[in-house]
Amino acid sequence: MERRRSRGEAEIEALLAKLPPGSERHACLSAARDFKASWVALGDRLTKLRETGQYAQWGYKTFEAYVRNELRMKPETANKLTRSYSFLRDHEPEALSAPIARELPPLDVVDLLSRAREKAKVSDEQFDNIRHEAFDNDEGPMTRSEVMKRFREIDPDAFKPQPKKAGAVAADGNVRKALLLAERLESLLVAIQGLSEDAQRHAKSVTVELRTIFLETQQQPEASAA
Repeated sequence: MERRRSRGEAEIEALLAKLPPGSERHACLSAARDFKASWVALGDRLTKLRETGQYAQWGYKTFEAYVRNELRMKPETANKLTRSYSFLRDHEPEALSAPIARELPPLDVVDLLSRAREKAKVSDEQFDNIRHEAFDNDEGPMTRSEVMKRFREIDPDAFKPQPKKAGAVAADGNVRKALLLAERLESLLVAIQGLSEDAQRHAKSVTVELRTIFLETQQQPEASAA
């Protein structure tokens, strides 16, 4: 029996039917549909979109608005994809430039490696050893738990969130509210005639900074769950 499609999948299929095959927009949407089959393909597309800003040509003010409204994807997931693909491009380019016999590690493993420099106290040599184990394990790709264990054998506190100070929960809520307001303000400013580009640029800068702070707070529960 054919699997029943979700509402999001049905909406993506309907939009795909309206887009010209072979276009960049069609390709991005197709990669999102096939995400579970190949996260690398979607990570590639999204990384290029984020770097070029082409989503603006499709009517979206921000990268986050594009992935949320068109790809039906959480911005946090898109950030994980672009972060992980960039890691592959920078540290394992051979995995992208030519077919490989071994299966690539899962997305969660690559994302963990991409954040290890900030979240674990390991030397360059120790990091490279764990990275090679994750990509060239004779027994197959390592799981996220196995990679996490390797880091914690060196640094027991690796990826553990810092204890929250008093008032931190309220502060997190304030950041979310400020981000929503900043995004709303940024979208409204675009429609105001006569407003200088500097003003719009400053508004966008505030939004980007708030979004970075907010996403950092959202990664803490994930780390503690490991």
